[in-house]
Amino acid sequence: MSIVAHPLDPLTADELRRTADIVRKERGDVSYIFNSMTLKEPAKDVVMGYFNYDSSLPKVTEIEREALVVLIDRPSGLVHDITVSLTKDKITEWIKTEGQQPTVNALEMIEAEQAMKKDPKVIEECRKLGIMNMDQVFIDPWGIGWSNIKGKRLVQAICYLRTSPDDNQYAHPLDFNPLYDVNEQKVLDIIVAKRRNSKFERPTIPMANHHFLPEHLGEENLRKDLKPIQIIQPEGVSFTIRGKEIAWQKWNMHIGFNHREGLVLSNLTYKDMDGSVRPLFYRLSLAEMVVPYANPYEPYNHKMAFDVGEYGMGFLSNSLELGCDCVGSIYYMDAILNDLKGDPWVIPKAICIHEEDSGLLFKHTDYRSGKAHSARSRRLVISHIVTAGNYDYGLYYYFYQDGTIQFDVKATGELNTQVLAEDEAAAPYGTIVAPQIDAQHHQHLFSFRVDPMVDGIKNSVAETDVVPSEHPVGHPDNMVGNGFKAVTKVFNDTDEAQGVASLEKHRSWKIINENRIHPYAKQPVGWKIHNPSPPTLLAKPGSIVHERAIFATKNLWVTKYHRDQKFPAGYHIYQSDPKLNLGIPQYIKEKKSVRNESIVVWITFGLTHIPRVEDFPIMPVDIVGVQLKPTNFFMGNPGIDIPLSNKVSTKSAYASANVNSCCGKTNL
Repeated sequence: MSIVAHPLDPLTADELRRTADIVRKERGDVSYIFNSMTLKEPAKDVVMGYFNYDSSLPKVTEIEREALVVLIDRPSGLVHDITVSLTKDKITEWIKTEGQQPTVNALEMIEAEQAMKKDPKVIEECRKLGIMNMDQVFIDPWGIGWSNIKGKRLVQAICYLRTSPDDNQYAHPLDFNPLYDVNEQKVLDIIVAKRRNSKFERPTIPMANHHFLPEHLGEENLRKDLKPIQIIQPEGVSFTIRGKEIAWQKWNMHIGFNHREGLVLSNLTYKDMDGSVRPLFYRLSLAEMVVPYANPYEPYNHKMAFDVGEYGMGFLSNSLELGCDCVGSIYYMDAILNDLKGDPWVIPKAICIHEEDSGLLFKHTDYRSGKAHSARSRRLVISHIVTAGNYDYGLYYYFYQDGTIQFDVKATGELNTQVLAEDEAAAPYGTIVAPQIDAQHHQHLFSFRVDPMVDGIKNSVAETDVVPSEHPVGHPDNMVGNGFKAVTKVFNDTDEAQGVASLEKHRSWKIINENRIHPYAKQPVGWKIHNPSPPTLLAKPGSIVHERAIFATKNLWVTKYHRDQKFPAGYHIYQSDPKLNLGIPQYIKEKKSVRNESIVVWITFGLTHIPRVEDFPIMPVDIVGVQLKPTNFFMGNPGIDIPLSNKVSTKSAYASANVNSCCGKTNL
C-alpha cells in the first residue's frame, strides 16, 4: 500500500524505487532505460469529489495511487507506456508504442555529448578547423524536429569551442552539426553549414572571448558604487506549509512537480470575506513551449525546440541559490525525479517560495483635506528556473492580495549562435552581435494550461470585444459620439472556442460559471484572462514546425476536459510527424460542447526575439506572461482589509533625513 498526505503529491523516492522494482521484475532483461516515472494523476472529478469542491459530484473517500512509467528499448527505440498501481503493487497497463518518441532525458544528452566527442568523424571535422584538443569542444544536443530517417531517436548537435573550462562557448560557434542516434549511441552523419554570399568555403572560428563571469571580467572592472539592500522579515513569513500544501493570506493550493512540466499548482482556492472557501482553479501548468528559429537553410531550419515536451522542464531544473536566485526569507522544496536506471534523482532546492513587496495595491487622496490612504501590495512567489541548453527560463507564479494570479516567464541565458565567414551577413534572418557571430531571429511561444473549477466543475469561456457605438454622432443614443460598449459572446463548442488577440477590439476572455450570477453585476462570476504578450507562430502553414505546433497559431483554445489531454502538442512529441497533428488538433477533431462543462483553457503567449547586441554575451531577462483576474467574482475589492502600511512596518527611511511620515496621515 502507498500512503501519502495528498493524492496529487509527486512520487516519493520510495515510490520510485517500488515502481522500478515492479517493472524490472516483469521485464526481466536490461536492454532498456527508464525514460521517466511520474505520478499518474487521478481524474479531475475524482479529486474534486475527494475534497468536496463541487456538491454535485459524488463524494470520494479513497483514490488509487498510480505511477506512469515510460521505458525505451535500446537499441531498437521501442517505447513502452506502463501504468503501475502502487495501491495494488502491480502493473495494470502495458502499451508498446511504435513510431513515437518521448522526452530526451537530460542524462541522455550528457551521454550523447560524451559519445560524440569521441567519435572519429567529429574529431576529423574539428581537425579541419584547427582544433586538436577535444577537451575544448562542447556540444549541445538539440531535437531534430522531424526527419525522414525512420526508426531512429536522433539529435542534431550544435558544436562550440571553449578557450578555458568555463569560457562562454557561444562566442566560438563551429560550422558543423553531427547527426546522432541516441539509442544506438552512434554518429550517423556530419552536416556542414554552407556559406551564403561568401568567397570562403569554411569560416574561421572566432577566437575573441566574450566573457560575462565576474572572475573573467576582473574585480577591477566591476561596479564599486552598489550599496547593500537587505530584505528581512523579523517575525517570519506569512505563509504556512503542510506537506505540499501552502496557505497564504486567503489563498490555499497544492504544489506539485514532474519531469515534464516542472512546477504544477493544483487545488487553488480563495477564502472570501464571509469565510467561505471558493474553488478557483483545479490545475495550472506550463504545458508546452516552442522556440522556432527563422533561418531557412540547412541545418538551421530544423531548430524548433519544444522544451517542455522534448526535454522536460523538470529534468532541466536548477538547484537554486539563496541570495542569488531567491532573495529574502525563503522556503525551498526539493524535486525527486528518476535517472536512466530507475533510481531516484534528487534536485535540491528546485522550488523557491517567498514573499515580496510589489508596490501599491491601492491608494486614494482626498484632494479637499489632503488625507491619503495607501495599501502596500505583497505577493507570494512560487518559482523554479530551468536551463534548456543555451537559454535559461525563470518560471514565476505570483499571487496577490486582491485575488490576481500572474504567471511570468523570464527568458535569459545565452543566445544560440552560429558562425559567419568574415564577409558574410546575418540579415535578413539574424543579427551580428559580435564579429562573425550571428544570433538568429526566433520566437518563444508558451502554452499556459488552465484547468478551471470556478465555483464548481462546470465552467464556460466568454470573449469580449470593446467596440464604438453603432450609432452615428448626433444620434439620440450617441449625441456627441463618445459611446462605446463591451460585446460578449459565450463559446458553445470547440469549433467556436478558438481566439486570436485583437488590439483594435481590445479583446479579452473570461472563464465564467453561468450557474452563479453576481447579485450586483447581474453577470456570471468569472476570472478574466489578461494576455499582454500575444504573438502567434510566424512559420507558414505546411511547414514542419507549424504542423507540429498548431497550438501556437492562436492565443486561446478551449477543450472539454479529458484526463489524458495535458499537452497541446501531444504526449510523445519528440520527432513527432507533422502529418499527425498531435495535441490540440486531435482534442478538437470531434466537435464537443465546452459550455457549462468541465473544460480546459489553453493560453498562448510569448515573444518574437530579434536579437540585439545588448543580448550578448548574456541576455538580460525578457519578461512575458499572463494574468488571471477576478471579474464580478467577489462583492468588492478583496484586498480592502489589508492593514495600514507605514514606515515602522516597512522599515522605510529617507536617504538623507529622518522625517516622520505615514501612509494614512494628512500630507498638507
